[in-house]
Amino acid sequence: MKRFKMNAADKEQRIEAADVLKGIALIGILLMNMPNFYSPASYYDHNLLDGSRMNYVANGLVDVVVGQTGYALLAILFGFGFMKMFQRTYERQVSFTPFYVRRITALLLIGAIHALFIWHGDMIVMYSFFALIMLFFQEAKKEVLLAWGTGIFSIYAVIMIVILTAAALVNEGDTAAGIHQPIIDQALQAYGHGSFASIFHQRLLDWYYAYNLNTVPFLFLSLFPLFLLGGFMAKSEWFEEIEEYIVETKWLCLISFIVYAASSVLPYVLDHNVATSYIHDTIGGTAGAIFIVTLVTLAMRSVSIQKVMQPFAFLGRMILTNYIVQSIVCTFLFYSYGLGYYGHISIVEGLAIAGIIIFVQLLGSWIWMSLFSDGPLEKLIRYATYGRSR
Repeated sequence: MKRFKMNAADKEQRIEAADVLKGIALIGILLMNMPNFYSPASYYDHNLLDGSRMNYVANGLVDVVVGQTGYALLAILFGFGFMKMFQRTYERQVSFTPFYVRRITALLLIGAIHALFIWHGDMIVMYSFFALIMLFFQEAKKEVLLAWGTGIFSIYAVIMIVILTAAALVNEGDTAAGIHQPIIDQALQAYGHGSFASIFHQRLLDWYYAYNLNTVPFLFLSLFPLFLLGGFMAKSEWFEEIEEYIVETKWLCLISFIVYAASSVLPYVLDHNVATSYIHDTIGGTAGAIFIVTLVTLAMRSVSIQKVMQPFAFLGRMILTNYIVQSIVCTFLFYSYGLGYYGHISIVEGLAIAGIIIFVQLLGSWIWMSLFSDGPLEKLIRYATYGRSR
């Protein structure tokens, strides 16, 4: 087996547009995660709660503009990164699977530590498991990746829309998300006033609420097709050969924007129920991710736009480090072992805090990347993957 180590030439092969998209995904994820940092938002619908008009409008704007786009975009980028890594190792005629398994194992360990000891909303663990399944598609042709991705997503979406629409009609008048007051009170007490042990216990309960045998299959069917779409983009050399796909990209950008906009406002135009919420989250989030990918790809053809977007590229190159830092900062601000503001932050105040974090991370990433080639956790992942390989 040949010894393989990432060298300077490989680092020059970085695709700037992909790094920019990582930065945008990270921003979207923080904006959507923020309510879950300072409140038990997983257990209620903000639209059912009393509050100021400003908070209601702010929540609606984030919900419509951002939605689940960040998570969908990250799934596409995971698949893209997988296939790019496969292609580069294949070109060097070395075995891909050992390197990739080491990489995912390192990610899983970081994700497990994050989920158990920092914040229950961790997504690294689930995305890493889904990324492992990509090993079955490593040698698939780009047409196969596209067919599987669009096929799984389309069939699943149609079935879910039919079932949930029927459920919404049968249960007309019911809310999209019920309020679980005892669980809310328990979370407020644990995170706002509890010991580290009680917070740890509550964190486990909240993580299991989000990721269990009832929810993971639906997450897989919603997100894994986007991993395949990312793999398709890598094999098509979407970013590198954009001029060959310019017409298709412009049309896809327009169509995805229309679907994204229509799906995002649907719960506000019609009614908040299980069907419109699903369309908003899954259809709107996916369409929004595709819209951002195509828009950034088209925009990055301009040198001036590349310069403007460079801070987002730096943010994206340190996406893992920045993601973990966001959790550390927010849990310190809101949990009882820190400043203890859990349950005392409004939506507008939460958005202001998120804006400050994003600004500081944009600046910090720019400074760090001007001094070093990798972020701290990115360097750790690189070492785990390539450092002392055979």
